[in-house]
Amino acid sequence: LSSALRLQGPNLHVVCKAMTSGAAGQRGIGRFLRATGRSFQGLGHAEHGGAERPFSFVQMADPQLGMEACFAAGIENREGFGWAKELELCRLVAAEVNRLRPAFVIVCGDLIDEWPEEEFGREKVYPEMRKQQENDFKEVMDLIDEDIPLICLCGNHDIGNRPNAKTIKRYTDNFGDDYFSFWCHGVKCLVLNSQLWKDDSDAKKEREDMEAWLDKELDEVDTCPAIVDANDASSPAAKRQKAQRRMMVFSHIPPFVFESGEKNEYFNLDIDIRQRWLAKMASKGVIAWFCGHYHRNAGGMYQLDGNQLEVVVTGAIGVQITDKEGGEPLGLSGIGGHAIGTADSGVRVVHVSPGKPLQHLWRSIEELRNDEPYQ
Repeated sequence: LSSALRLQGPNLHVVCKAMTSGAAGQRGIGRFLRATGRSFQGLGHAEHGGAERPFSFVQMADPQLGMEACFAAGIENREGFGWAKELELCRLVAAEVNRLRPAFVIVCGDLIDEWPEEEFGREKVYPEMRKQQENDFKEVMDLIDEDIPLICLCGNHDIGNRPNAKTIKRYTDNFGDDYFSFWCHGVKCLVLNSQLWKDDSDAKKEREDMEAWLDKELDEVDTCPAIVDANDASSPAAKRQKAQRRMMVFSHIPPFVFESGEKNEYFNLDIDIRQRWLAKMASKGVIAWFCGHYHRNAGGMYQLDGNQLEVVVTGAIGVQITDKEGGEPLGLSGIGGHAIGTADSGVRVVHVSPGKPLQHLWRSIEELRNDEPYQ
């Protein structure tokens, strides 16, 4: 695996940036709003819709600035604890991303911990703390070089457990569209707002709109087939398979944590939702669905009619959750405690090669800094 997982570009030295509010703020305003009009500026079909080429990317999940305070100080006393440790871990990862030069970086939700005050029924919120967490997230992620696309998507802490038009607007005003598509070297990628599936009590229309968009995006891939060598001597069936564009999906909540038939719980999508969309995605060429939310590494393979779709659940760049013996692994009762630090927190590095299965590797921040698995 290590010899195949090469990131694109030269092995540059880390570019150090001063974390000043002036320079970082001016750069950061635009880069966090590149997801607009349900696409991502610079990663469209026009730029990246050609033949599939090898590339690698880095997936982060759950920086969730402020989550450690809920464990260490308690939810009721979290206000004065801060999130310095989470910020430091993000700084370390930003430096490694600059060294590795991936095609893009994607953060799979829960950018911050503090809930949106616009969520109906939400009590005891701290608007100023949330605003500071949003600003600190932008500032630390802006340490990633500008020429490396930074893609963010929303989690439940970003738009609320029960999202509504106001919580979603709060997110989109700060971080761009809540669902959209982008392309990278011949592969189409779909970014979803999974909280609309988890609880649409206050967002029925928003869910309907996303599902209509998703149906269209999945069907549209048939109109832009992959570029196949005219001299290819494969059978007609093999040529049809090669002509089907490969796609990847990204969301916060995973469709399932371990297997597609598992029961409904806090950390997965309801079975009727997951089965419907997994079946359609697999039939349309989706090969992987990358998620976070679980604060642990998990995942499994979905198979239907010869099509395979891997669900990849990635642990946190911030607080990792430890299991509670006797608790429900899929639910909140399975949370035993937490771990945070360079030996526990980390990211996933993914390598995509034409015609080959995806390769991906979880790396703690300590491993990411101290070895060279991609050279």
